[in-house]
Amino acid sequence: MSERVLWLRLCVTGPTPECGEIVGLRIVDRQARRMVFDAFFHPVREDGWKSVPAGGVNVDLSSRLPLSIYVDGIERILSGATLLRGEHVERDIRFLRAAGVRIEDQVVARSVMVKRHKRLASGIAVPTRTGNRACRPIPVG
Repeated sequence: MSERVLWLRLCVTGPTPECGEIVGLRIVDRQARRMVFDAFFHPVREDGWKSVPAGGVNVDLSSRLPLSIYVDGIERILSGATLLRGEHVERDIRFLRAAGVRIEDQVVARSVMVKRHKRLASGIAVPTRTGNRACRPIPVG
């Protein structure tokens, strides 16, 4: 079976699903190099409005639909994945599940940030966003 990697990026209003909610979601198919889902949502909680990105000067925030309308479509997209990646993918999966999105347990989630921190701790050079400058290993010990 071939591997299908999807990249998740969520915009949320708080650090945990208990005190925040999803107001934006982007899903990118890394192998096909295409975006398969990209939307901002109407926040359900009153305090969520201050965290919603405007997305443009003439965008009416009240015209956005709630995430609950998109749940079935998001589940269909994620059901074809064998690997979910992202900067905070474990947190993002917790938010999606709290919003009612079913994600199969056999889907593997790998956080880019966790992998980066492990590489830093082991002394392996981690590419930085400094253009073409070479990375040097970080001395350990």
